[in-house]
Amino acid sequence: MRSTSLLPLISVAFLATAAPAFTAEDKTADPGAQVFQGSCLTCHKGNQSLDQVRLTRDKWKEAVDRMADSGFLDPVPSKEKVNLLLDYLAKEKGPVDPGNASKK
Repeated sequence: MRSTSLLPLISVAFLATAAPAFTAEDKTADPGAQVFQGSCLTCHKGNQSLDQVRLTRDKWKEAVDRMADSGFLDPVPSKEKVNLLLDYLAKEKGPVDPGNASKK
């Protein structure tokens, strides 16, 4: 009978570990996240990570334009894809509001 008492604990442990995977899948469903993964993460991983960078949409545009002008973005995404990328970056990697600690 002891094994039945572990079932709720095992279920909770499974759900707790499965929840982040669903969140990650939801983010990759975002078209801007897909452009980010395909265009930015080729270079920006490990030591070149963008995890701590927080910029406004305008500053992200300047950075993306610099990457395109310097040849690091090859091929350069279409204007539509760049706009999706900028929307994603502004939403996910925009400045942190000091009054809103819940934002990444």
